[in-house]
Amino acid sequence: MTASKTALQKLLGRSRFVRGYGFKLLSISNADCTIAMPFRRALERPGGTVNGPAFMAAADCAMWLAIKRHIGLEHDAVTSELNTAFLNAARRETVYCTARVLKLGKRIIYGTAECHDRRGKIFTHHTVTYARI
Repeated sequence: MTASKTALQKLLGRSRFVRGYGFKLLSISNADCTIAMPFRRALERPGGTVNGPAFMAAADCAMWLAIKRHIGLEHDAVTSELNTAFLNAARRETVYCTARVLKLGKRIIYGTAECHDRRGKIFTHHTVTYARI
């Protein structure tokens, strides 16, 4: 059974491990999931750019929600691998992250995520592997 956008928004709101990032679920479908990470000074590194771990957290969270959409709230999976390519800097702006599940296996789930600005300029590209538990 798939999880609805409303159910996923509630899950995001009560999940303490992502609360500090201020993520907002913008859209979810069977094809992809997009979240927003509003700029916060706590995410800024020297030079005024968004720090790398924040991009990785956004990619991981967007993928987690995309997976929950497919497997339902009653089942879970955890990150087993996350690879990140940093392509451009985000400077004091909201970062959007879109995740896509490419393979939904019985044990392993594989996908990609891209963090970008509202016009589509890509900041980071991620490949993500989750293991079902």
